[in-house]
Amino acid sequence: MNPNEITTFKQAEEYLYNVPKFTTKSTPEMTRAFYEFLGCPGETRKIVHVAGTNGKGSVCTYLSSILIAHGYKTAMFTSPHLISMCERFRIDGELMREDEFMRYFYAVKKKLEELKKERVRAEQEHDRARINVLKNIPSDYHPTFFEYLFFMAMLWFEDKEADYIVLETGLGGRLDATNIIKKPELCIITKIGIDHTMYLGNTLEEIAGEKAGIIKKNVPVLYYHFDKIVTSVIEKTAILQGSKAYSVEGTDIKNVKIHQKDIDFCMFYEYDNYVCPEWEEFRLPTVATYQTINSTMAVKASRLLLGEGWNLERVKETLACTFWEGRMEEVLPNFYVDGAHNEDGVEAFLAGLSEANEKDAILLFGVNGDKDYEPMIKRMAESGYFNHVVVTRLAGARSALPEEIAEVFRRYTGIDIILTNSVKDAVDKCRDLSGGGRIYAVGSLYLVGEIKELIREELL
Repeated sequence: MNPNEITTFKQAEEYLYNVPKFTTKSTPEMTRAFYEFLGCPGETRKIVHVAGTNGKGSVCTYLSSILIAHGYKTAMFTSPHLISMCERFRIDGELMREDEFMRYFYAVKKKLEELKKERVRAEQEHDRARINVLKNIPSDYHPTFFEYLFFMAMLWFEDKEADYIVLETGLGGRLDATNIIKKPELCIITKIGIDHTMYLGNTLEEIAGEKAGIIKKNVPVLYYHFDKIVTSVIEKTAILQGSKAYSVEGTDIKNVKIHQKDIDFCMFYEYDNYVCPEWEEFRLPTVATYQTINSTMAVKASRLLLGEGWNLERVKETLACTFWEGRMEEVLPNFYVDGAHNEDGVEAFLAGLSEANEKDAILLFGVNGDKDYEPMIKRMAESGYFNHVVVTRLAGARSALPEEIAEVFRRYTGIDIILTNSVKDAVDKCRDLSGGGRIYAVGSLYLVGEIKELIREELL
């Protein structure tokens, strides 16, 4: 599609989806150079940079909500989206409107056109200063899909004069487009697991090294401590950067009580210059027990950011009404969707079912074929929580085939495996089988997005 012919939001979305067909991964130097050509929008704001394998979006959401509750205009950039690209951009919890999306889509496009003219003028005028600014940007440069959205976000956040910007990395950390920000207020690293091995490495140590790449000189880092090797990588990186490191771990949480629609738990935190330890009770409007860790990370991050202005009661009230879509979300009566899409995510999902004493549930599973999905399937098949499994094909060419998914399930369980060729057929089949029991859709955020879009269009 010719970018000059784009006039609608849907055309802009289609153009961006097709960007990977005609551009390649940019180096950090290229991304930074074009960001500087844009004028470094948002860089003078207070930026919180979040990396990790699982829980990034949830931590961003909880933290943003706490900052908003304390009176700060707070912007948030996350990925992926479930239905609309506008979901990736939020200010004070409100999504970017489609007309705003178009305005900033055109703003980046205009700067790309100006870049070509600027290069010609600089060379004609022998302007060494401008030539040096542009030297890291190839003549055929075009932002990647993620870069383009990141640039749009930062332009919008700057225009809206956000106090805080909460940035979630796309993939990895060290080489992520968001990592061109030079001086964030705080870096956060959520739980690290095995995922995206073709880009990040095959071991926890290698992946932790990539995630720890967001740690900047003299910028504090808050991380989830669960593995000695991962902690060692993060702590060593923090020492090298002269950065103070703060940890969150499972022992910071106790007395988790799951109710029909929410969770109560006690969180350990420190206050008054981190001298006096206290346990406080919090409530979350979810049945996903893994959100106790993510919310704890957000609470401790907010304490680091806000200092004496931090208000415990305001934090409690905020968490009690903050929810992140697609994470153990009840989208229909007794029908839950969860974005678990790797082995660690599935472990966290199943831990929640264990806490809830789940049994005889129905599992709806769909996954992209480029994922290492056998470990996920093995854990779910052997868990004993499901009496039926319905497998399906996701929209798009990347989906694993239902026949191949079913074959893996049958290696680990003898329970009923039902094949469907569309998400709608899969949901209909699950509801026919459920008899009032619970249904859980797991395996991919794309699966979650398809189900939510069907509901929005009233096709279910």
